[in-house]
This record gives sequence, structure tokens and C-alpha cells, in this order.
Amino acid sequence: MASKILCRDAATGGFMLHYQEAVESVKGESAYRDFKEKVKQDLRDLFRLLGFGAISKPSLLGRPKMQVGEFEFLYGDPNSHWVVYRYDPIAKTYGPVAYSEPPVWREEERIKQAVEGIWKAVENWSEEGKNWFESEVREWLEVAGSDFELVWSAAMLSVPLNEEWLTACALVPELVGEYLKAQAALGCLQIESLSKLGVRIVWGGGDLADNHGPIYGPKFFKRYVLPCYKEIAEHSRKFGLKYVFRSDGDIWSIADDLFLEAKVDGYGEIDYDAGMKIPDLQERYPNLTCWGNVSCKLLRLGTPSQVKDCTAQIVEQCKDRGRLILGSSNTVLSGTPPENYFALLEAAKI
Repeated sequence: MASKILCRDAATGGFMLHYQEAVESVKGESAYRDFKEKVKQDLRDLFRLLGFGAISKPSLLGRPKMQVGEFEFLYGDPNSHWVVYRYDPIAKTYGPVAYSEPPVWREEERIKQAVEGIWKAVENWSEEGKNWFESEVREWLEVAGSDFELVWSAAMLSVPLNEEWLTACALVPELVGEYLKAQAALGCLQIESLSKLGVRIVWGGGDLADNHGPIYGPKFFKRYVLPCYKEIAEHSRKFGLKYVFRSDGDIWSIADDLFLEAKVDGYGEIDYDAGMKIPDLQERYPNLTCWGNVSCKLLRLGTPSQVKDCTAQIVEQCKDRGRLILGSSNTVLSGTPPENYFALLEAAKI
């Protein structure tokens, strides 16, 4: 959609951006540098045109080691640990299709190694991670300039949603809990750096639900996940930052934990199609800032009139409370008509 709006091939988005990154990466250092500069320019131009007030660095996968097929790229060490990603030119998706070690349950040793890896990153933060992290933030502060508020993805907290880790939640929950504690410790260090650099809003959270509810049970969430969110949210307040939890799916069963007990400041990727409606959230949590809520499916398949009506209804129901950042529930799917997104923006100004 961004390419249609800008009238040129644009390097923005999610899956497509990851594939574009892989294609340019294998062309060499110069091509990859040009790609990264193009990402910055395209985002600035797109966000100015759309009238946005904030910008964030898009999520990138990093450079693959090599191209192994027409649409396939290998990441990692081909002689050790690797994963192959494949681009689907019809579905416009890009994701893993082969692994040196598929993420299926074998033994707890691999979980232990992951835990040790994150704690090592925490221990080595001052010597290794901090300078790289802060350098990247400074780079994007220059991109934002005086035109945009820089919003930074950091202090993420999640259990990998695959067979291996979900099995670990049942068999070795204390180890998974230690993994989450290490993530929270690293996130708190990131928050301190962001505060020092003047960033005020943290895009945090981590996917943990689908349309039927959280992937893991409420007992696991309360015992292992919630304490980590409380630590991160409290650390954010201490350093003057607003922390935004993000996950699509139905999270009603843990919403009180997140928004009342942990006192998270904001909630993003609010999934209309999973039953999460901003007016209902604002009624229950009047101090919560909400972002999203226009159905991705409606944006992709509906008419401009339908999108406008849906958006206007949300605005009308929320206008007295405020604390609303309107947008797509989760993402703007490939193939979404630009006129539908412009209908959303038009209705948001009513």
C-alpha cells in the first residue's frame, strides 16, 4: 500500500520489508547501506504525507548468510545453527520453512542455554549491548528530527510461541520463568538508556494470544509473566517513560492483571476481530491509552464507506474520554486498498 501512496517502490511494512532486506543484503555492503537509507526516507515521506506525529524504527531480521533458492534465504551459520526463510509472492509472506534444529521439544538443556544467553546479555550490557543500543536510538532520533516523536520498541516480554517453548511452559515452568526474568532485567536497562536519550514512549509487550485467548493459561501468566510486567512498568514510571503493551488476540482474561495490577500505561494492537473493543476497554480502564482497533480484515476486504463507518463509530464512542490512537488493529495487510486507509484517516478527524 505504501508504494501506491508514494507512487514508487517503498521499503516499509513487515513481511515484505523483511524480504526486501534479504534481497538487498546478498547484493553486498553498498546495496545494504542504500536499503537502510531508503527505509528511513520512505518512512519519513509516508508518515509526513499521512500526517502522523510519531515514527518508529521498523522491525528488521538482519542480514541473511546466503540466498539458497529463488525466494529462500539462510540465516545463521550454515555449518551449525541456521534457519531458512521463504517469500511467497502470492500471499506476500516471508517466514521460516526449515531449521537446523526445529523448535520441537527435546530436552530442557536447550531452554537452559537460552536462559543463560539472555542473562549473559544483561551482565555484559555496559560493555557490549549498551553502546550498540544507544547508537541505534540516536540514529533514529536524527530520522525523527523535529517532525516526529520517536517511539522505540524495547523491553519486550514473551515466551516464543512454538512447540518447544510451550511444552517447556508445562514441563519446566521455572526455567521459562527465569527466561522471562532475564528479559525483564534487560528491558529495564533499555528503559534507562531510552530515558537518558529523551525517548518518552516504549513499544513493549509481546504476542501471547489468539482469537480464543492467551496461548498459555492464566495461572502461568500470573505466576511468571505478570511479575515481570509489573517490574517493567514500574521501572518505566520511575524513569518517566510510558510503557505500551502490545499483543493481538483476545486478552480479556488477563486485562485486569495488566492494566490494574501492573498499571501498564497503554495497550496497542487492539484486536477488534478477537473481541477487544476500545470503548469497552475505556469503560473498564479509564486511564488506559488505547491504540488500534480498526479491523485488519475490514481494511483489506471492505469498502471505503464501511471502513469510514466503523472508524467513525469508534471515534464517537471514545471522543469524551480521549486516550485514543486510532489505527489498524494489528497491521495493514498486503493488498489493502489505499482508499480504505484514507477513509480511516478521514473518519479519525471527525
